[in-house]
Amino acid sequence: MLFNNILKLLGKFIITVIIVCPFIISGTYGFLFGNFPIWSSLMLLSFGGVLGSIGFYLTLTAVFPAPELLKDEEQLMIRHPSMRPAYARLIMCIPFVGISIYLFAFTMSPYIYPFIIFLIGSFMFFKGITRYLRNLHITYIVTDRRVIKIFKFFMLHTDEIPVSRVISISENRSFFEMLTGRGSVVVASGIGSMQTINMEEIDDPGPVAQTLRGQLPSLSGM
Repeated sequence: MLFNNILKLLGKFIITVIIVCPFIISGTYGFLFGNFPIWSSLMLLSFGGVLGSIGFYLTLTAVFPAPELLKDEEQLMIRHPSMRPAYARLIMCIPFVGISIYLFAFTMSPYIYPFIIFLIGSFMFFKGITRYLRNLHITYIVTDRRVIKIFKFFMLHTDEIPVSRVISISENRSFFEMLTGRGSVVVASGIGSMQTINMEEIDDPGPVAQTLRGQLPSLSGM
């Protein structure tokens, strides 16, 4: 268990370093060697430092313990929100950042043009990184007795619905989610958000819904 936690922690740490490194390296190079305004280098260093601090902390919280299963309780499935939307936004920001650096460093264009392009790229990056950090700390667990949603951000928070109380199971997929094999499964035991668990943007949601439906007859007949 300890070895698995170390591997999980190391993998998420490496991802955080990969995300932060371009800003730290660019800011350091511009501050020490580049012919750039000091404010731009400081902005990149501050941006990378804030992202790194948040990413490293959230990486540590990612190894919070999972809820203990009851006696004779069996875990049937575990899912996390898909990272594909986050990765897509992060990839989309690369051309904008690259173009802004090229215009700023190798052309005589007014600073306003690379600055605007950099802002667009930064917006996409922030959308991607916030989605990544959010999805990183959401876990959905289906057992033969409970449906559990776990959210880890500065603390551990869980929502549970006993399978015996489930009255509605539905699947939601947009057009783009169908193309990418993603979707949401909504499990409800009543009316209102407090009695609903929405498994958002999970990969291959069909088997999750089918597993939940398969638990209902045996429980309803008891």
